[in-house]
Amino acid sequence: MKNLKDWRIIASLALLMALLAACGGAQQAAEVNLAAPGNSFITGTVTYQDRSALPPDAIVEVELADVSIADAPATVLATQTITVGDVQQAPFPFRLAYDPAAVNPASRYVVSARITIDGQLRYRSQTIIPVITNGAPTSDVEVLVSPVLAGGAPGMLTGVVTYLERIALDPAAVIEVELQNVSGGVPSVLTSTTVNAEGQQVPIPFELPYDPAAIDPAGTYLLYGRIRVNDAVTWATPTGVPVLTNGAATGNVELVVSPMAATTGGSIRGTVTTPRPPGQLPAGAVLQVELREPMLADAPAVAVVALPMDGLNFPVSFDLPYDPATIAADRSYAVAARVMADNRMLYATLSPVPVLTGGAPASAIVVPLGEVPDAAGGVLRFTVTSDTAATWPVDSGAYLNVEIREPMLADAPALAFTYVPLAGLSLPVSWELGYPPASIDANKQYVLDARIIDNNALTYSATAPLPVLTQGAPANDVSLALTAQAPPPTGGTGGNEGVISGVITTDAPAALDPAATYFIDLREAGTTGDPIVTISAALEGQQFPIPFEVPYVPADIDPAKSYVVGARILLGDQVLYASAVGVPVITQGAGTSDIVVNIPPQ
Repeated sequence: MKNLKDWRIIASLALLMALLAACGGAQQAAEVNLAAPGNSFITGTVTYQDRSALPPDAIVEVELADVSIADAPATVLATQTITVGDVQQAPFPFRLAYDPAAVNPASRYVVSARITIDGQLRYRSQTIIPVITNGAPTSDVEVLVSPVLAGGAPGMLTGVVTYLERIALDPAAVIEVELQNVSGGVPSVLTSTTVNAEGQQVPIPFELPYDPAAIDPAGTYLLYGRIRVNDAVTWATPTGVPVLTNGAATGNVELVVSPMAATTGGSIRGTVTTPRPPGQLPAGAVLQVELREPMLADAPAVAVVALPMDGLNFPVSFDLPYDPATIAADRSYAVAARVMADNRMLYATLSPVPVLTGGAPASAIVVPLGEVPDAAGGVLRFTVTSDTAATWPVDSGAYLNVEIREPMLADAPALAFTYVPLAGLSLPVSWELGYPPASIDANKQYVLDARIIDNNALTYSATAPLPVLTQGAPANDVSLALTAQAPPPTGGTGGNEGVISGVITTDAPAALDPAATYFIDLREAGTTGDPIVTISAALEGQQFPIPFEVPYVPADIDPAKSYVVGARILLGDQVLYASAVGVPVITQGAGTSDIVVNIPPQ
């Protein structure tokens, strides 16, 4: 969930702007500066994603505020009011003056905006936009505003379903619009509506009511459109359109459908995921999802859909139509996926997901992908094995974390690492790890280390890290043995569980991406092996300081030894922050509560 403090800030900003608006009429580009204006400015634009035009008397208000003090009203430093007029439409440029001598480097400054029509609030910022300090920008700041529902009424998504082809729509066509929640990886339909064409031609307008109370501000919601004729899907959106959260639209949503092969209504729906999504996919990336017989790899796929990934990231929902007449009940079928960009494969399925026959599902499936290293760089092929057999079900969230690092720097960021989804796989597991050859020092030693995390618990770890790459160690086709770890206690504490609690802080705070993930490790001090416990969780809007709890088994703790916790924050494969040294805990006079783990930026 988003930080409650941020929502209080937005509410405070909205109230302050309402008071300012009430104090006088708006004029084109009028500025009010509550601090002495120096020679510095914050410049940028205010925009929105739907395609509706604003009336000439619409008012755009932009505000700079100091929001450093928690649970206190924001201090407004500067405002600008813009009347839309007869010509100007979004994006609306703004310019806010501020006094750099009055800026406190430790304070937090934000820009927000709102749009009113006839005195009624119609759009406002849904997220905090940091500026000035902690590396935040002062120019080219984009403030995205979203429609505001009036009076707490039931939510309503509005828009049109259309297509680009010049083909008349069959009078018997039925238009379907569906809202899906894809926040947890497995899509679920929240609400849907149908519109009978009855002679209408595209664009076909729709209204889709929804319950605002069911919407998580930190969640991801997609809108899909389909056109059926005699129960056959003839047109469908190739991918969902984001709505409701993260600045996405709620009105004037355009669902562009593409022609589909006529079928009797067969459709496989699911979500493509990866254990640790990248910060951003390259421009032009395309997700390909296909249905095929797994034993006929060289045969044409039964069905294929290609989804452009521009502006999207994992998880991605898909709708894969197929013709049931081509499916034989006595054969096996599976769904696989890959992400391509510039003729290079970026992600691929390790284990195709069974569907349709033999009791396999046809909807709500999850297709996990592993990252494929760039062959132009260094590539280390590896296999992990264990004396303890393991098989993971197709819906498992377990993943294998493999890394290359210097053996004596266990708490430092790895030179290279990858996350391999284990759904549908069994040990041994083989994959590839990319690394930057230019970063390899022939005079240093490097090791391959690995662990398996299942439901935030360490279930397997390397028996011993394996030397690789330098000083005569193998550079490819290596095998690393894993040892099964004792499962954590269940059924409540009962004196059998301990908890280390505290916060993650930094001396150089910056706004954290909601998609970033934090990791906390508990390990024996001075050791280079796997942690005793590792936990991880998505930030989902949390900012510094970040609270944490690390469970451990007191029976596994030796009072004569020292233990430490360390932390790191990742956005995809990028390490944003990481511990320089571990913080003592549990033994030798160290505590287990109110632990402060300070992590510098990387």
